[in-house]
Amino acid sequence: MNLQRTFRFLSVITLALSLAVSSIVLWAGATPAQAVRGGSQVADGTWGFVAKVTVGELHGCTGALVSSQYVLTAASCLAAAGQSVSTGAPTLATTVTVGRTDLLGTGGRVLPVDWIHPHRDRDVALVRLALRVIDVAPVRVSATAPAEGDALQVAGFGRTAQEWAPRRLHAAPVVAGTVSAGSFGWTGADAGDVSACQGDAGAPVFRTGGSGPELVGLGIGAGQGGCLGAAEDGPRGADAVRVDDLANWVRLVAGEPTADFATYGAQVEGIGGYDLKDARDQVVAFDYEHTGKLDHLLLYRPGGQRVSIVKRGPDGTYVPVLSSTTGIGGYDLKSAADRIIAFDYESSGKLDHLLLYRPGVGTVHILKHGSGNTFTPVYASTDAGIGGYNMKDARDQVVAFDYEHTGKLDHLLLYRPGAETVWILKHGAGNSFSAVLNRTTGIGGYDLKSAADRIIAYDYDGSGKPDHLVAYRPGTGTVWILKHGTGNSFSAVFHTSAGIGGYNLEDVRDQVVAYDYEHTGKLDHLVLYRPGAATAWILKHGTGNAFSAVFHSSAGIGSYDLKSAADRIIAWDHRSSGGQGFLFLYRPGSQIAQVLGRYYGPAVPARVTMRPAVRPDSILEKFAYPVTYRHEYAGTSGQADWGTQAAEAKNFELVSGNGGIIWVSCTASPENGVGVIKVFPGLLNGETEIGEPHLGVTAVCFKVLAPTGYVKIRIPNVYEVQGDSRSPGAGHDVDATVVNVASGAERTKRVERDESEQFGRTDTTCDEGHPDYPDNCRETLLELRVVS
Repeated sequence: MNLQRTFRFLSVITLALSLAVSSIVLWAGATPAQAVRGGSQVADGTWGFVAKVTVGELHGCTGALVSSQYVLTAASCLAAAGQSVSTGAPTLATTVTVGRTDLLGTGGRVLPVDWIHPHRDRDVALVRLALRVIDVAPVRVSATAPAEGDALQVAGFGRTAQEWAPRRLHAAPVVAGTVSAGSFGWTGADAGDVSACQGDAGAPVFRTGGSGPELVGLGIGAGQGGCLGAAEDGPRGADAVRVDDLANWVRLVAGEPTADFATYGAQVEGIGGYDLKDARDQVVAFDYEHTGKLDHLLLYRPGGQRVSIVKRGPDGTYVPVLSSTTGIGGYDLKSAADRIIAFDYESSGKLDHLLLYRPGVGTVHILKHGSGNTFTPVYASTDAGIGGYNMKDARDQVVAFDYEHTGKLDHLLLYRPGAETVWILKHGAGNSFSAVLNRTTGIGGYDLKSAADRIIAYDYDGSGKPDHLVAYRPGTGTVWILKHGTGNSFSAVFHTSAGIGGYNLEDVRDQVVAYDYEHTGKLDHLVLYRPGAATAWILKHGTGNAFSAVFHSSAGIGSYDLKSAADRIIAWDHRSSGGQGFLFLYRPGSQIAQVLGRYYGPAVPARVTMRPAVRPDSILEKFAYPVTYRHEYAGTSGQADWGTQAAEAKNFELVSGNGGIIWVSCTASPENGVGVIKVFPGLLNGETEIGEPHLGVTAVCFKVLAPTGYVKIRIPNVYEVQGDSRSPGAGHDVDATVVNVASGAERTKRVERDESEQFGRTDTTCDEGHPDYPDNCRETLLELRVVS
């Protein structure tokens, strides 16, 4: 009998039976466990300043938001044991989740860390978030030391007695113990059975009272008695590093921005080799590297064929990544009418394509950045416009717009000021575009009857989605803000002929730009400026449809005087943070350019390098799979322990993970249409069984608990992996990585939620004619990782 065909037949039977079983099993809800061991779950909206810190796949910790852009955590969290921590960019990708008591919730923010600054002689460090968090109140760092017997609270995202990776924040009342010069101990209040566990390094210890919480320390070590993976009879309580005497250091490093603007780059000879000597020069912010960040500048000269793309380097200088005098990607830029915008052609959330158009002619190209600095057209029309819009009028303008409220600028708004014409196009299959709106009477009540009319996309609600339109008529005071409603309808949420927020819009030179003033990643402020008159205002949307000025000046902005009618401003991502929190101001024909951003004060901390002590009682989560692990997903197996020792007894290895995918029984009940991922190791010629008996074969099964889950394992002789969907649309796609035992070659295959994938000798790539068959095809499963 052909063994390959036999195993495939068994896999089909297994899938069919498992689906049948899942259809009659009732959902069994998960029972929450308690954590900081002996603590309780924190109510939603409480202590939002407590942060989850994840340092690559090295460590998991807790921290505290101490200003809108800085989290205080344990320095030992940021480097491997015995390694130093230095001021600068993190060596491993580090993320912070803050403002969210439930890690699987939608509140708060999940942000990368772009800079760290350790304290010189304490196991603490400040980590800077790429963007500011202004809707979560930071905790105040106390200026008063804890005293023995003080009533305190501790909160953390560490392990519990039962859970490896709790999804919810837990806290417990504690009492301060002995206080020394740099640290103090704590134990559970009223002799409570409370311990800090792995993952509670950096957990804030704080006072509570009428004036709000005050931070006095961070967790750094504990005996972990009763924690998952530790001895039940181990010591309770924990040690904390003091931070009350670091309040001034925190204020110095983690200051808040002022309303003033500072110069972060000033050029008088153009920028990055582009001279800006021609009055026709234009600048666009662009996502050149497909990162979702508008951190490159595209400078071009319509009618002069010149184009450059400039990147800011690590040393603060600007260097070209592309420079051409013959246009770009086949578009010649020979007409003074040519214009370029960045556009999300693939609905990826990235403005990484360029739309180039020539009003009055009908020419439209869309270019994609490929390898190196090459660009190729994915759409090209020389005289027929796009999606039915003919682009035959010299007044035509194009704007990228979030029509579907997805946060993606993946629609095109094309309009003809003075002619009342406006279309909105959607990209469909291939390179086709179709109109979701086409009108010749303006839009949402705004008539578009003036040739001076202009439209921009704007985040009116502060939702992170530029899904409103600002339509304005310089010189008249007219400004409308439109919202897309049901179907293709638009309605005005604001309209006036008296300007907006105190800015009168009565000069024909007036311009409006959407801007991320708060550096939160949201284009929720408006910059209004009058080139040649030195006037600049920045407006914030308040309650209702009210607007107020957070900045206004008749002397330019920062050090840029705005005295030339040629002056232009764009928002861009100067620090590659993911938000357009800086302004690029330039004067075509004069070579002048400046980068401005909000002022954070004069302090530039000196570089610090420190080596945290290696503690034997470390409470860093190091992601090793628990040796013993009792959980609720035993199904009908009767097995109590699901840790590494139990796995070894079943002839496979559990190595590490983040607790988002765990080993469970194959008989575990589905929940909301989601079952288990089934891994089938083959048996040949009396080989040792691997895993548990399941539907006539053996299997090792895994449960996905988090959308970013992964587990590293060693399951030999794998021939099939089945997805966990037991209902249409439910489940998780995962990447399965295997290694060929004979060659050592690794490969990864995507296992879709409602499919199965073959490996080893059942894979179609297996060479059955090889003299070493089937050993030449043996593969060991190394990793399962959820595809988010």
